[in-house]
Amino acid sequence: MSTSARRFASLGGAAAIVGSSLLFDGAVANAAPYDGTDPGATGCSNTARVARSAPIRNRYNGHAQGTVYLMYSTACRTVWAKMVTGAPGCVPGDDWCGSATVHRNSDGRELICYTPAGRSSCSTRQLNDAGVTSFAEAEYTNGPWNYYGKTASY
Repeated sequence: MSTSARRFASLGGAAAIVGSSLLFDGAVANAAPYDGTDPGATGCSNTARVARSAPIRNRYNGHAQGTVYLMYSTACRTVWAKMVTGAPGCVPGDDWCGSATVHRNSDGRELICYTPAGRSSCSTRQLNDAGVTSFAEAEYTNGPWNYYGKTASY
């Protein structure tokens, strides 16, 4: 390779490194370690707010019973799903049991929680949301009825 070609290649490589560093958002690197962690244990829930919410509706008649929330931590730049049904507590193998899911749109990663016995709510672990969008969804059953709700993306 000629001297001028080597100089051009090395200038191009240097430009690529500088250009990529200008595009890189350091907050993404800081938020990524939170993937799959508990928002309460990390302190991320201390700066939580409801980014989006939606009613959980009966798929047959549209009656709303409960709410699904997409929670967002302003300090950690993370999201998680929270479901509150307002129904009696989960009876495994019988009624009122369900799940909530947080879904990251950029890569399809999802985290799920299930309502524990005797409870009517659950919260997922968290995902990095810096520079990407996510949504939450929830569903539960009561006998023959199925309830479902999904938030808009944030």
